[in-house]
Amino acid sequence: MQTRSDRLRLPLREFLRICERDRHTCHWCGRGYSATDPWEIDHITALANGGTNHLSNLALCHKSCNRDKGTLT
Repeated sequence: MQTRSDRLRLPLREFLRICERDRHTCHWCGRGYSATDPWEIDHITALANGGTNHLSNLALCHKSCNRDKGTLT
């Protein structure tokens, strides 16, 4: 099991790659960028549920959507 210290540290280049792949829309709500709700990269399957840091398990999302989702898939 991974711990918080094992969490992802994503280089800017990879962050931008995910932004482009996800077409600058939130994986969870489908809305675009909002200056009042910054972007984060989220694990589609949480690390706590056996997810990985592989790019295929990472998604662009709003900070608030990520907080609301918790460890749900």
